[in-house]
Amino acid sequence: MILTKLKKHLLVACVSAFTGIHYFVYLYFSKTGDFPSVAKLPISYLACVGISVALGFAVFLSDNYLNRSIGWSKRPGFRFVTGWVINSVIAMVIAFLGGWLFLGNFHSTHDLSILWAKYEGSGLKLMVLIGVGILIYSVIYLALFSYNQYAIAQIKSAKQGRKQLALQFEALKGQLSPHYLFNCLNTISSLIYKDIHLAEDFIRRLAQTYQYILDTNDKNFVLLEEEIEFVKSYNYLLKVRFENNLQLYINLSPGVMKSKIPPLTLQMLVENAVKHNTISKEHPLYIYITAQNNTELRVINTKTATPKGISSFNMGLDNIRSRYRLFTEKAIRVENDQKFTVQLPILEDREIKVSKLKHLA
Repeated sequence: MILTKLKKHLLVACVSAFTGIHYFVYLYFSKTGDFPSVAKLPISYLACVGISVALGFAVFLSDNYLNRSIGWSKRPGFRFVTGWVINSVIAMVIAFLGGWLFLGNFHSTHDLSILWAKYEGSGLKLMVLIGVGILIYSVIYLALFSYNQYAIAQIKSAKQGRKQLALQFEALKGQLSPHYLFNCLNTISSLIYKDIHLAEDFIRRLAQTYQYILDTNDKNFVLLEEEIEFVKSYNYLLKVRFENNLQLYINLSPGVMKSKIPPLTLQMLVENAVKHNTISKEHPLYIYITAQNNTELRVINTKTATPKGISSFNMGLDNIRSRYRLFTEKAIRVENDQKFTVQLPILEDREIKVSKLKHLA
């Protein structure tokens, strides 16, 4: 941090001194028709460097104050004009004050009228040069700020994309887990001896579920109707395992089916319900997927005894919360009473676009 500030201050000093020397050479040449010699006018050069560096740091501090009080992002046009006017005034005051002190000592008089009469032409030229110089500086400052904001937006977008991919990868890993495969292969193994046609259908449905998982792995959203079709295929696999002890009811209006949802969201909630409840003839499990006023999806499951070794729903819910948080400020609500209910906000294209812009602001 300290090294960065030193580099910035050194850059301000060097640029200011360089610009001031060129201004001095131009004004001297325009008045005398000759270039000023460093050997003959060393004090003049030193005074020019000192005044220029002081002027540069004054403008630098002025910009820092204006950035805090006005800022480029909120009102760029007003910030540009205000910065140009204020910095031009500050630069002119410091330049003329420094010139008055130096020339007053040089001519043994600090009478402003006498000095102005002698250097009026150079003074007017200096005012124009300062105004043009500050204008060019303001344009460069605005261009650098715009590029910096663009770079920040690109970095935020890349980070958001990486985070989304990481969350989707975690969801994918959950579906490719050894436990999931073990259960499916066990089911296939038992079906081969009982019902070869059912085993064949089970394998086909299993392949379809994995195809959906792989196809949607790089997508942020899918249509709700696509996710529902996937859940139905997934439910078929569960029904083969649990028969009528597991019941899934889906009651959604056609209007809500075109809304967006992060892939595997509903499937993860159904899987969590199955994972965290004992399912048997004595303890059947019921899962309901509905929509409330077309503004919220509700996944509700009844509760039975918790299997051994199962702790909580947090991992799957945290993944879903994190993915929704990337695109909407609406919260996911969880109710754990006689039934376990997860309420998901319904996402629309307009809301998603606005949310993306907020994350990039």
